[in-house]
Amino acid sequence: MSRFTPPRVILSAFLTLALMVGSLGAQGATGVITGKVTAKGTNEALAETRVVLVGTAVAVFTNAQGEYRIPNAPVGARQVTAYRVGYQAATDTVRVVAGQTATLNLSMAVSRVQLSDVVVTGTVGNQERRAQAATVASVDVAQIAKDSPAQNVGQLLQSRVPSVSVSSASGTAGTSRRINIRGAASVNLSNSPLVFVDGIRLVEGTVGLGQSGQVADRLNNINPEDIESIEVVKGPAAATLYGADASAGVIQIITKKGRAGVPRFTQNLTLETGAVDQAWTPPDNYANCSAALVAPTSTNPLCRGQAVGALVSDNPLVREGAFRKGQIGNFAYSASGGGQGYGYFFSVNRDQQTGTLPNNEFGRSSLRTNFNFVPDARVTVNATIGLQQSRLRAPDNDNNIFGYLGGGLLGTPTSRTDDGSGNNGWFGFNRNLAAIQAIDRQLYTRGTTAGITVSYVPVSWFTHKLTVGGDLTWDEQYNYFPKNGRTQYGGLTDGGSNNQIRNSVQRYTFDYTANARREFGESKQWELNATAGIQAIMTRSEGISATGTGFVVNSNNVISAASQTSAGGSETMVRQRGWVGQAQLGHLNRRFLQVGVRVDEFSVFGAEADPAILPKVGGSWVVSDENFYGGFASLVNTLRLRAAWGQTGRAPGAGASLVTLAAAPSISGTSAIAGAVPANPGNDSLRPERGTEIEMGFDASFLNEKLALEVTYFDKTTNDLILSRPLPPSLGFTQNPQVNVGSVTNKGLEVTLSTTPIEMRNFRWDLRGGFATLENTLTDLGGISPFGTLNRFTEGYQLGSWVSKTIRSIDQTTGVVTVSDTLEAVGNVFPTLEGTLTSTMTFFNQLRVTAQVDTKQDFLVYNNTEYFRETQLVRSNNRLDTLVLPRLERLRRYGNPTAGRPAFVQQNGNATTVAEARDGFLQPGDFVRLREVGVTWDLPKGLVGFLGPVQTASLGFAMQNVKLWKDKGFTGADPEVISNGATQFGRDDFLTLPNPRTTVVRLNLTF
Repeated sequence: MSRFTPPRVILSAFLTLALMVGSLGAQGATGVITGKVTAKGTNEALAETRVVLVGTAVAVFTNAQGEYRIPNAPVGARQVTAYRVGYQAATDTVRVVAGQTATLNLSMAVSRVQLSDVVVTGTVGNQERRAQAATVASVDVAQIAKDSPAQNVGQLLQSRVPSVSVSSASGTAGTSRRINIRGAASVNLSNSPLVFVDGIRLVEGTVGLGQSGQVADRLNNINPEDIESIEVVKGPAAATLYGADASAGVIQIITKKGRAGVPRFTQNLTLETGAVDQAWTPPDNYANCSAALVAPTSTNPLCRGQAVGALVSDNPLVREGAFRKGQIGNFAYSASGGGQGYGYFFSVNRDQQTGTLPNNEFGRSSLRTNFNFVPDARVTVNATIGLQQSRLRAPDNDNNIFGYLGGGLLGTPTSRTDDGSGNNGWFGFNRNLAAIQAIDRQLYTRGTTAGITVSYVPVSWFTHKLTVGGDLTWDEQYNYFPKNGRTQYGGLTDGGSNNQIRNSVQRYTFDYTANARREFGESKQWELNATAGIQAIMTRSEGISATGTGFVVNSNNVISAASQTSAGGSETMVRQRGWVGQAQLGHLNRRFLQVGVRVDEFSVFGAEADPAILPKVGGSWVVSDENFYGGFASLVNTLRLRAAWGQTGRAPGAGASLVTLAAAPSISGTSAIAGAVPANPGNDSLRPERGTEIEMGFDASFLNEKLALEVTYFDKTTNDLILSRPLPPSLGFTQNPQVNVGSVTNKGLEVTLSTTPIEMRNFRWDLRGGFATLENTLTDLGGISPFGTLNRFTEGYQLGSWVSKTIRSIDQTTGVVTVSDTLEAVGNVFPTLEGTLTSTMTFFNQLRVTAQVDTKQDFLVYNNTEYFRETQLVRSNNRLDTLVLPRLERLRRYGNPTAGRPAFVQQNGNATTVAEARDGFLQPGDFVRLREVGVTWDLPKGLVGFLGPVQTASLGFAMQNVKLWKDKGFTGADPEVISNGATQFGRDDFLTLPNPRTTVVRLNLTF
């Protein structure tokens, strides 16, 4: 693969730009088109409507009165089209005369099925939704943000799009969410989607925090106030044009822009304040008092004077006031405007959230400038730059003995002391609330995302489009344990420890496409769009880390002042290049056929590797536009059928196919020199995993456009899974090579329904609901034996399905519990059914009341917190008080209590333990959650008039995670949590903070 570096990208961009605009000569005679866009039937002015001069690069927006203005329109008969969400596109023709103004008014009819929307992501050529063979979901963030308490991109996507599964991993502020689109398709590679902002690919993914639990999410650095909409490409059928790394889907974030056209200037100020309430009380710890502890001389205040064996309880988290009420404070200012041939958007934001535990804060500052310029009817330039800075202070938690929940829930009441010394009810010696709070983990992130997109239409039937830009991030991580003389952390850490990590990642994007559009036939009834292009992405990452232990004083805790130091570093570079070709044939703007291909090269496979060839084919048919359909229109107002087939892939990280060596000293006599031993034999035949998907479905509307239905069935197969094939130890390699074997399937049905059951003059009720099913199966391991412990990878089951030795019988009389001889699959990690319902009631066009309910069904959660508290370090009343649980449940969880008898007996007669028979702790995670409620009041103009220059004002109140209904079989606090935010298949609660209830009050002013 040839070299691909940032200087070459920039040079290529400028050369391409020069070719595109170099042919711009003096523009011919022009005129002006003005007009007004209104709603058909009511003549209501439609503001913020996109008006396009067909065959040029010009697109303007209407003002609050529905008026638009297109300058420099070429003379002659010109088509003008208006687009607006919720309406059918309207097109008409006007004759432009040189030096004169022509008037063209457009009227738009209401439509629930959005066939005329322009889809940006995953499309080339005709970008109207009606022409797309595969579904691309769109989330209207600008509208949702008016009523929702969402604080980040993950919350904006939560329960908005069928088959986009978002799991809130923890109640820790600033941490990540797991996002899966149409299931999981890989075992070892990432199952997270690619993320683009305005065509520039982001450095996506998570950042570890060094505390074996939650992780930071780069999506949290994007401010929702800057987002206009989010488009989601769900699978290979739609993502082929993104190449051999997009099989997990694509998320495109489209930021707000200025509005060229009628001169305007608008300022917006949003202020938010809110509270974060844990709404959860941690369970008490229990223990039986010994003879020494009940004696009069005992220093234990709980046991002293009690009977031997008395059951006492303690709750150090509550006793020492570990939890607090968190706070939310957000400020957002933006200015947007435009005029003849230009538009701009500027924003500055500051957000701050404190969590419900000490040491938990997330602050985010951002600045964005977008500028669009139309110097000529043939050229449009869009430039964007976004600056972000965030600081996350994360508490120790989850699988962590230094954490608040680890220290509080694993402590014992028998360690309580009168003077508070020692453990005093906590897990670690002298590791009380103050000691845990003194641990400092912080992550500072700075980022810059910049790009420019130029569209050039030299003639009405030919378009060039070039996008070039980059996303640059810098992370600084600090993990500090202070020096102390109380042995509160143990080992060398008590002398003070400071670990610092610096990472930087630069990702550059170059994307060029050319599209030729020709109409032919006697009445121009046929249209052909032919597209060709190239995309190149380069990612370079560098990291250094250093650790120092043993400080003289805490005030001088720089690593160079430590008595012991160590350091390390890494550097990688990955280059990807792909060529795209697509032909799209349309007939009467109602029948469409797409055929396309992408050819990809990846540097991770070496220069000699064959390129990945990824084809696609699909069709769309707007049946309701056919002449014969008239008799059916009263039953089904709009009907579109669609089907698509396509392929994408997933590529591993740098060095995956290489032969590697591990550093090892070479001993010669009494001296040692640098040496190496074999590490990985490599695999020069390695290639990307390949995802193949077929999807088909329909879009329809009923009851005079009162009800819209979208149904999609998908069937995705991933072949050539990249797995590690075990080698015999005798070969001398310390690592196993990666090979392409095995396959995974994901199948499901997606349904979205929207309706307005009531619409009156002063009241409107809108409902939107949907659900998605998922059947995820590991169909082939290529001869590799099943692997994994609790989460196991076995042919015929879900990826990472839960396994245990399952209970065959329980004899309550003898206490004998018989289990299977081998580990068996007992349940799913991924829900097989997810659904949502959103209700919006509008009163007097001023007051909106919203509510959203969602659910996840048919999956298990490993309640590792209770497993530990009931079987390892016994702290739970469930285990210590024989009256709390029925005998049958006690036998199921703990096995036979009879002394000298095995806890569990296999069918073959061998004994086994609760470590392999965990049926009682693999619990149903099914839940229904009232996710959001909100009330927003758009102040009437009479009140706004008292606010001086303010044009509009709204006041809102919203809550998130309002109420949870969970399966009775789950005995933890929150079945949605994920103890390790970095894992792809774990779904367990191990000392994990439940999701909190948040309340936000919002004031929005427009000037």
